[in-house]
Amino acid sequence: MFAASKTLAARTIRTFTTSSCSLNAAVSKTATTSPSVTSSLPKAYFVERTKAGQLPVYSEYKNAGTRTLTIIRKIQGNATALKTDILTTYPGAEVRVNERSNQVILKGLVMDDVRQWLTAKGF
Repeated sequence: MFAASKTLAARTIRTFTTSSCSLNAAVSKTATTSPSVTSSLPKAYFVERTKAGQLPVYSEYKNAGTRTLTIIRKIQGNATALKTDILTTYPGAEVRVNERSNQVILKGLVMDDVRQWLTAKGF
């Protein structure tokens, strides 16, 4: 029993080392062939997915349903940068940032549009 587990461990270690070598070779090839990919700057914010794998975009009703809001939660980083990106894409939108909870609040029910926009951005 112990000898079988030794060979299994040796196989997994061997497989791991060979796959990591091929991964490093693939990364070095892509880095030398496409410099534009490595020169792109990372975003100042990240929208984390929920435990169910969905985007954290929610609707909220205020004043007995007369005022509708769309809220983007679970923002890591600079929420103001997300606000400026939304305003460049949708210039007429009314957007504000809640600094305490790091949430972006949009006026109106635009959940589907925001989810599509975030998906297109890679979140």
